[in-house]
Amino acid sequence: MSSRSCSVRVFQTEAGQWSVRSDAPGADDVGYPSQVDAITAGVRMAMAEGALLTIHAANDAKSEIDFTGCSAPLTAA
Repeated sequence: MSSRSCSVRVFQTEAGQWSVRSDAPGADDVGYPSQVDAITAGVRMAMAEGALLTIHAANDAKSEIDFTGCSAPLTAA
């Protein structure tokens, strides 16, 4: 069983903005202009941190992707 050091969440704020939040020490919420931009940033952050990524849809439905142990490159070819 792996232990996660942190998790990353992508969510829509009450004001309708899209944000990414990591529970890593010292991390702040980061706002993005669109859901696509927030999900892209959330995936990259979760992969870099080996974190569990939770994406909350506009209707608050959620899905999770576990990047623990993922070693995929962070840049496009």
